[in-house]
Amino acid sequence: IMVDTKEEAYSLAKDIKMSMVTKPALNMLEVFLPDYVTKEFNEYIDGVRESAKSFSHELVGQIKSNEKSAQLDMNFEDKPVKGLKALLEGFTHSYLSFLGCADAKSDCVSMWTVHSYEGDYNPLHDHGVNTPTGMSCILYLKVPPQIEKLSGSAKEYETGGLKLDLNNASGTTDGFTFFSWGMNCTSDIKQLKPVQESFVKPEVGKLLMFPNWLKHSVSPFYGEGERRTLSANFEIELKTMPLLADQKILAQSPQ
Repeated sequence: IMVDTKEEAYSLAKDIKMSMVTKPALNMLEVFLPDYVTKEFNEYIDGVRESAKSFSHELVGQIKSNEKSAQLDMNFEDKPVKGLKALLEGFTHSYLSFLGCADAKSDCVSMWTVHSYEGDYNPLHDHGVNTPTGMSCILYLKVPPQIEKLSGSAKEYETGGLKLDLNNASGTTDGFTFFSWGMNCTSDIKQLKPVQESFVKPEVGKLLMFPNWLKHSVSPFYGEGERRTLSANFEIELKTMPLLADQKILAQSPQ
């Protein structure tokens, strides 16, 4: 093929079809709840905080630096918790439907809040359930102002302006959630292997839903204020196998 001029190159380019084919390694559902939902649940938590049972015996979080640091079990008999349980199970159904498992059954088997203060952190871990298939979620309920002002918001992702600079002790990821689904190192990235980790900025009302095997941690933060999250685990009963990526693409393509 001989192309001698820019005009000939442009003409040829118009006849060439090209697309980047991505093979996903992780599916994560991101939901943004309205302010009145987070406000109502925060009010409920404030009301039961002194009487709620500790859930720390089930968790690896190092939440202990403040007298108010706590990991609290949510009571499924309470109306707000029962309502949130139904809402979260609906989100798992949306997640599973996306993977071709609309007939799967989901049961939220545990739910707890984490009340973190300066110096508290959560080491890298995953969540266990009693079924072969399981899911977990994180809902951000309160975020201290020093974390809110950091870059990394969902809006910055949308506008393409996100840049997390970890150099020079920047503190860019203080209080962020870290997710890891592989063992890549810097040299792997130079070999064009996909990134297998991500930092997520806490934002009030943001809910992340993911498979329970996904390892994650929380970096400590510094300064005043409470970082409050809610987490839950779900046992999943699959009646059909999830579609593989290529199968899902074919299933969604017009015939």
